[in-house]
Amino acid sequence: MSSLATLAQPLADGRFQCLACQWQCSLAADEPGRCRMRVGRTDGIELLNYGMISGAAIGPIEDHRLWHFFPDTTVLAIGGWGYALPLDQQRGQYGSLPVEPAKRRRLDPQRAADFALERLCRGVVWAFGEPAVNFEYVLALMQLSRAASRYTAIVTSGLLSSEALAELGPYLNGISLDLRGFSDNAYQRLGGISNWRPILRFAEEAQQRWKCHIEITTRIHHGVNDHPDELRELVHWIKTTLGEETPWHVLPGDAGSETAAATMRARRIGHEGGLQFIYGAEPNQPTRCPLCHATLISRQQGMSRRVGLDGNRCTNCGYAANFYLSIFKHHRESET
Repeated sequence: MSSLATLAQPLADGRFQCLACQWQCSLAADEPGRCRMRVGRTDGIELLNYGMISGAAIGPIEDHRLWHFFPDTTVLAIGGWGYALPLDQQRGQYGSLPVEPAKRRRLDPQRAADFALERLCRGVVWAFGEPAVNFEYVLALMQLSRAASRYTAIVTSGLLSSEALAELGPYLNGISLDLRGFSDNAYQRLGGISNWRPILRFAEEAQQRWKCHIEITTRIHHGVNDHPDELRELVHWIKTTLGEETPWHVLPGDAGSETAAATMRARRIGHEGGLQFIYGAEPNQPTRCPLCHATLISRQQGMSRRVGLDGNRCTNCGYAANFYLSIFKHHRESET
């Protein structure tokens, strides 16, 4: 079974340019893209990974660092093969297609959407592998899921192109964005790229044009992305571009007391910079109202419960927390 990329344009020299991710590879016949999942052919770009599923599981949406997005709901998490970042290809478990035929599992997007509905999942999240590399399948899955009144979300490193986002945007509700740092050095060491600022433009466009809910996750690596000035710039960007109520998940990127201290320092810088919702790796973290400190969402033993919310507002003081609770695109209350 083979499929051709839909986001590909022919070039004058006989090559085809892939428009799914920000690499924009131009491929001659039999030439692989940087993702290693797309190969140039004489009639287009073949998708080696189309329909191949690397993993699927049913569980709480909070497992995917989306804590202000349909809290206390069950989601079908599904994913495929391939990454867009070079270091992920080297280190990630989904960087290469499996050699064993038994592990090359295929799942039609219609069957995946039907399965989520049959199991009473409130939504579907693309959680394993980079969605940009699996764009055609992800788009079909998002369209079918939204048609069945399921919410949709992706976990991504932010390498989707503007062209891909323009097609996904109408069907996409939530994004869990893995932001590695806020400097050329951090991204070179943690992702293998130096041109990382298009990731910021992706997030801004997704939120402001397509009204997607976004939560940011940053894994702190001591001596790599934990310089206070870099963290202050990152916090400033989140606050001024995405909004002070944007959740920031700050996690230790590796073990050790120095990393633990750097992670706590990063969270303190986030609070000092004006972010209202910052979470760490420890279990059972509640969401509290920034104004009156009442508990809005409790989390205990893997279970989340809305205990202090009337819609999006704190029942105690009326603070608008801007949780994402509807599949219909909406403006943030702070904008209205």
